Amino acid sequence: MMYRRYTANLDKKMFFFWTSVAVYGIGSAFTATYATGMIKVIQLIQAMAIFGIIYFAGSTVQFAVKNYFLRITLVIYLMYSIFILLHGYEYTYEFTKRLFFSSFIKYFFPLLLLIPKNLKFYSRIFDIIVIYGIAFLLLNLLFMDLVIAHYEENVPQKFTFEGFYKNLGVPLSFLLFTYIYHSKYRNMIAFVVLLAIIGIATYKARRAIMALSVTHMLIFMVIFYIKSNYKLVMSGVLALFIGVLAVYAPKFYQENKYSYFGELNERGLEDTRTGVEVAMARDFEAVDWVIGRGINGRYWCPNIDLNDTSGYRYMIETDYLNIILKGGVIYLGLILLMAIPAAFKAFFFSNNLLSKVAGIWIILWILSLYPLNVFNTDLNHMLFWVCVGIGYSKDMRKMSDENIKEAMST
Repeated sequence: MMYRRYTANLDKKMFFFWTSVAVYGIGSAFTATYATGMIKVIQLIQAMAIFGIIYFAGSTVQFAVKNYFLRITLVIYLMYSIFILLHGYEYTYEFTKRLFFSSFIKYFFPLLLLIPKNLKFYSRIFDIIVIYGIAFLLLNLLFMDLVIAHYEENVPQKFTFEGFYKNLGVPLSFLLFTYIYHSKYRNMIAFVVLLAIIGIATYKARRAIMALSVTHMLIFMVIFYIKSNYKLVMSGVLALFIGVLAVYAPKFYQENKYSYFGELNERGLEDTRTGVEVAMARDFEAVDWVIGRGINGRYWCPNIDLNDTSGYRYMIETDYLNIILKGGVIYLGLILLMAIPAAFKAFFFSNNLLSKVAGIWIILWILSLYPLNVFNTDLNHMLFWVCVGIGYSKDMRKMSDENIKEAMST
């Protein structure tokens, strides 16, 4: 009876925790539209969501880790995160407000490793991902004019689609990879969202998003092929698809700016990263590479950002360098030290698809550190640490797909 009461209380807290995460994520997606008339209302709702995340996580975590290596590394990571927040902190209202709404929580996402987990915990995550998928589709339809517009000038609205994708769209692939546990309705939502992401990213020539989403689609196809009982039929369909694509794709790909592939064709292999990477390297000393420049870390790179007056940038599009900018190679190394063994355990020493997908997701997140910003306050980053926890959980890795399916359906 005590155990049932404990698990019921845990599930209730996790329900409110993930609900707070969903509210914050959808609010962050709304801010990508730069609808300034709504910003105060959105920030008020997000503030309540942040307090909800802190309260329900803080009242649930248990400071007990079975794996000795993870325990030591996690303690060092959390202590170093506090150092980053204190290093370079500006005691001003504007800085504190910006830090509260966008940055500081993500440094403590590894605390997810300390939350007691049952299969209901993972079921709640998939519930939130489905909500994200519906919100992603609705927001793209509602703000279609901003999403599909090709802006010649550098204005904030040109990144509306990127905001929707980062805050809402990415986790849908995690649901799709684990399709065997979900209903056809949920899988269809995830599949439609992934197709929409590929289509819009191609039209807007967002090459990093396009590459990652196509990779997600290919991974899903491989998983589906392995799990399917109709491999011969699938092989024929795939061969037909590739054949049709090879014949007709060149006819659609025209060297015309106003065609569907026009923007992609115009940008081609344009290099938009090397300049800022070189600028950061020039401005960094040896000690900066080791420990970073703290939470307010910046580097000299003028004439890049919109309305830039100082010449300094607080972020860089290459996210592994973004982590180094704030916490140095030490911080990046601590993340990799915990993540890589977890990915290896989850993929190679597991009996169920959820664990193997967790290993895949960890590697995808690490690889995404170059083309995208994934070290964010969003569900994708939280999923990364959830997957790390799966990798270090022997009990989770040894479960069967049948047991997980049964728990997901209840």
